[in-house]
Order: sequence, then C-alpha cells, then structure tokens
Amino acid sequence: MAERKSGDRTPQRQRERLSPHVAKQLREMIITGQLRGGERLRAEHLADDLGVSATPVREALMSMTGEGMVDFQPGRGFRVVPLTRRDVLDVYDMQAYVSGKLAELAVPNLTEDDIETLDNYQEKLVGAVAANDAELIEAMDFETHRLINRAAGAPKLAWMLGLTLRYVPFGAHAEVPGWPLAARDDHVSIMRALKMRSPVAARDFMQAHIHHAGDLLVGMLAERGVLED
Repeated sequence: MAERKSGDRTPQRQRERLSPHVAKQLREMIITGQLRGGERLRAEHLADDLGVSATPVREALMSMTGEGMVDFQPGRGFRVVPLTRRDVLDVYDMQAYVSGKLAELAVPNLTEDDIETLDNYQEKLVGAVAANDAELIEAMDFETHRLINRAAGAPKLAWMLGLTLRYVPFGAHAEVPGWPLAARDDHVSIMRALKMRSPVAARDFMQAHIHHAGDLLVGMLAERGVLED
C-alpha cells in the first residue's frame, strides 16, 4: 500500500504522459476481449497489471468515458461498455473516408521517388506475405500508408485519422485471418491509381481497402466472442 501511495505522488507532467499510454493499453485490452463488456474496472487492479500507479489509470478511465468505451457511475465505479459490430464498422467508415481523402490529396504531390519507394514497399510486402513474416507485413503496410498520408500535405486530416485509430487500436492486424492477403492485393489497386495520377480512383480504392480491413477485423472479433450485437 505504501508503495502505491508513493507511486500516486508521481509528478503531474509524468502522469500526463502515462495516462494516454495507459488508455491505449486499456483500449487494446477491450478490443481484444481481455476486458469484456459489462466488466467492472478497478483502477488498483489494473494498475498492478500494467505496472503503474492507480492515478494515471483513473485518469485514463475518465478520458475513455468520453470515448464511449467505458461507463462511470458514482458509487459503482467504471465498467466496460459492450463493443458491438456497428461500433467497429462506424469507426472504419470514418477511417475509410479520411484515408480516402488523404490518398486523393496525395496524388498530385507524389514524386517519382515516392512512387519508386512505394513500389519497393510493395515488393517487400509481397515477399513478407509469401514468407508469412507478420512483423514485416505490418511494417510495410504502415510505411505505405504513412508515405501516402504525409504526401497529402493535410496535417489536420492526418490528425483526424489518428483519432479514429484510437478507437480500434488493434495492434497486430497481420494476425487477422485474410488481412495479409488483403493488404498485398488491395495495395496493387491503390498503387495503380497513384501511378495513373487519378485522385478519384486513389480515393475509392483506399476507401475500399479500409472497409475490407474493417470487415475482416469484425469477422475475427465476432469469432472470438468479443462483439455484442
């Protein structure tokens, strides 16, 4: 108990840095089913599990009430809000819209060097899928999307995209059945649109890709019994 009280005296700035990190961990615990809908959340127990003091956990839980992932009732504490299929699909709808817009805006800004880099990422992605290298698949997918998003030159849209990713913080998409093949094959269509310098096609193929990923994730979460309809 004394150790926990000492931890609660962590300087405010350090707690502020810890709180978003803790919230990210808790979101992933919910999306992966480690924390189930309706489950009561005790800050002290979660703090022990996460290796932090109770204060940043409480701060994280309070922030998550505004996101609709956690419910708080005075005298009854925090509980996990059940996650539904519609919840996940709504987030991916928003992610698809913003990602598509970023791809559209990126088209006139991509240089030939950028296209060559994207081709290199795609080649490595194809090889990673063939070798079943989950880490490299994740890395090449991430780098592909990051290059396109940065080329859009729209930092506010990129920031909004980051917000959508907070609500479905699944950290291992390569584990989702069908996702590695979807990343490999969907990127072919996106690359073709970028090379054709077609903003509309780039937007549409990117949106289709994100929706595809969302459908695959929903299927896996439903299979695991994480979603409540």
